[in-house]
Parts: sequence; C-alpha cells; structure tokens
Amino acid sequence: MGKKSGSETAVGVLQAFRRRRHWRQAELARVLEVTVETVVRVIRELCDAGVPLTRDESDRPQVWWTVPRDWAPAGIFFPKEQTPALLRALMRSPRGKERGALLDHAVRNAPRVVSNHEQATSPSLSVPEEAWLQVVEESASKRSPLGMRYFSAHRGASEWRYVSVQRVMTGPPSRFVAVCHRTRKLKWFRVENIAMANVEPPADYRKHDPDAVREFIEASIDGFHGDGEAKHSTFLVLDPDALWVRHNLLEGMRIDPNESVGRAVRVHCETAGVVRVARFVVGLGAAARAETPELAACVRDLARGALDGVEAVKERAKRLRTGGARGR
Repeated sequence: MGKKSGSETAVGVLQAFRRRRHWRQAELARVLEVTVETVVRVIRELCDAGVPLTRDESDRPQVWWTVPRDWAPAGIFFPKEQTPALLRALMRSPRGKERGALLDHAVRNAPRVVSNHEQATSPSLSVPEEAWLQVVEESASKRSPLGMRYFSAHRGASEWRYVSVQRVMTGPPSRFVAVCHRTRKLKWFRVENIAMANVEPPADYRKHDPDAVREFIEASIDGFHGDGEAKHSTFLVLDPDALWVRHNLLEGMRIDPNESVGRAVRVHCETAGVVRVARFVVGLGAAARAETPELAACVRDLARGALDGVEAVKERAKRLRTGGARGR
C-alpha cells in the first residue's frame, strides 16, 4: 500500500461516510488503501474533533463504524421529507443574489422537487438592502456595534452613526431596531438608507432590555415609533372601504373581532407613532372617522396642510396665467 498523509486519510474517511453511513473497519481500510491501524487512529482523531462516529463490536470479529443519518460533514443535513418545506421557505424569501444562487444549486441537485420554482414570486431586495442587510444581521448576531453612513429622512442629510442592533426585520422594506449611541434611545432604521456600513469591535455594544425592545416594536406602526409614550388610538372606517381596510391594515393595527359596528370596522392601535396612523386615515378620505382626540387633531393638521398645498398650487398657476397674459 502507498503511504498517505493523515489529512488525506481523514478526507477519505469523511468522504466514505458521506457515501455510506455504515462501514466495516477492515473494508474501509481496504477501500482507502491504508492499514486498519491507520483507519482506527484517524477515526479516533475525527471523534475527538467532534465527528459523531459510533463503534459497534457486536458482530465480532468484525468492527463496524456508523454515523447518524442526519450527519453531514461541514454542513447541515435535512431529511428528505423536510426538503420540500425548506425549498418553499427559500422561494418565499426576498429575491436577491444569495437566494438565486441557492435556488440554482437546488435545481441542479433536486430538479423534480423544485421544477416549478419560477412560478413562485416574491418581493425583491433593493440594491442597498442586498448590499448591507447581511452586515446588519452580522452585527446583531455577534452583538457588535454597527458603524454606518445613514441618510435620515427627518434631517434630510447623510451622516455617520453608531448603533447597537437589537432586532432585524427582513422586508422589503428591511428594517432594524437599534440603540442609537448618540441619543441612547431605541430607534427604527431602514437598511435601504445605508450608504456604507461595517461591524465594530464588540466591546462597545449596548444591549437593551428584551422586554423593552418588544414593547417598543409593539408600540410602533409600520416601522415608525415616534416620541413619547404609546397611547390608544381608534378610527372608524365606513362601508365599502371597510372591506379593503380589513385586509390592508398597517403592522401594529388591529380589529376586534368581537366588536360589531354594522358593516363598518373600528381599528385600534397602541402607539406613540400617531402621525403614521393619521396619514393612513387621511388617505381614506371621507370614509374614515378619527375617534380619539390626539388622532383627530393630527388628522385635521395633515388635511389642512394638504388643502393649503392645493390652494398654493392654484394661486401659483393663476399668477403664471396672469403673467403670461400680460406678456402677450
């Protein structure tokens, strides 16, 4: 027999057990063209390294070695019956380069299982989301701060920020909740507003109370929290818009199924982001009625601002027409 290095023999053993889960010790040595003593030594080293090999001497003088059915070297093994569910979850995930590469691999290796994968559609990640979502997730999993150049819609400017990511919500739009190191408060951030990002050393990570993070998310509407404490808001939506609203509520809104208001629906939410709720109500026009004082006041302000904007456009158009007539 030719002499092989220990690493070559170890690779050979792993490949053999990938092909078959059950090997007779002498047969394995013959297939690998090494001595039985070498096989035993390498197998013991692999066991010390964490490979789940089991020795069976019940068929003496033969010795058998076995690995579990769900074992796969340097990977994760999924049983055959779980493969369709795994692929369905993959096809439902947002479209991007990673999803495409995984599906291509699945099609090559299990064409019958994923023969209709092109018929399943899912939203696409934006270019910034595909570029930076993995960095945000890595920051959260490692509990290391995230340094990022972030565009704030509120400030209308891009600036460097340091945050400690607490929770990631994949989209689109993909968002995350993080402790802002500047304000020391929980805030929502959108991945697509990141222009550059990197994971910082873990020493400065600021962990927040999990219950407080959960309460922050529950008091948010569609990824918007606002300032102050969460307050109860309700609004009534009349028929026929009520049917549409039932199926298009923003995340954080709810309808009490035990509450009957005829063919209308009453929407409830506990949130500090009343402005986001008011924008939804204003969009429904005359079909919606704000019922709580703070929400009603916010709706009036938004509606008045919209009307003022319409009047300003009319006035500008009038001046342009008047100026044009004078010029003629």
